Amino acid sequence: MVAFTAGQSEKLPRRALSEEAYDHVRRGLIRSRYRSGERLVLRPLAAELGLSPTPVREALLRLVSEHALELNDRNTAVVPAMTQRSFAEIHDLRSDLEMRLAAAAAQRATDHGIEALVILQRQFMDASRARDDGGMAAFNADFHTTVATLAELPLTATILRNLWMRIGPIYALSRPMIHLEHEGRPHPHEDLIAALRQRDVAAAQAAVARDFEHARRWIEPRLS
Repeated sequence: MVAFTAGQSEKLPRRALSEEAYDHVRRGLIRSRYRSGERLVLRPLAAELGLSPTPVREALLRLVSEHALELNDRNTAVVPAMTQRSFAEIHDLRSDLEMRLAAAAAQRATDHGIEALVILQRQFMDASRARDDGGMAAFNADFHTTVATLAELPLTATILRNLWMRIGPIYALSRPMIHLEHEGRPHPHEDLIAALRQRDVAAAQAAVARDFEHARRWIEPRLS
């Protein structure tokens, strides 16, 4: 969490403070800190960040303009509700993007980048064993956004990260999560890491497809 003392916040221009508030909430959405339907009330959020309400309001309105949040009838920012139909649209969009990114990552990922994925997958599995749903969701998001970075397709990666602002609350909504192992098979993330090491585009896309099918079967029954 990013927080500022009163003295620190006074020294920064309002635009910088608004950007910090935006990054905080955006990251919270991506990493499943907020659930679908949750209200983000201005003054408590500003107090949590150690900021005045004005830059936080600007950040929330920016997220509303990006369709990551909505305003209810009391002008309070709310995480959009998730239905079967909206989930299907988001799931299909994400699948298309991540298949492209996995293929590109298989061709371009460095050893250092792949090792970063190994560490994130280890943290994800540790969180699963500890029954830490929040940690699982956060490390899962970090894993997928890191793959997007390794693909070196910055525009596609930016679109995916914006889409993850809608994806994250789905995972928060679907807690408690299914804890691993995956039916006695390696987790799809591990298959993807192996494919990246081997520069195998088809295997990388197959790993992503299996990951998506598992997520769909797990999440869909939990939606209204």
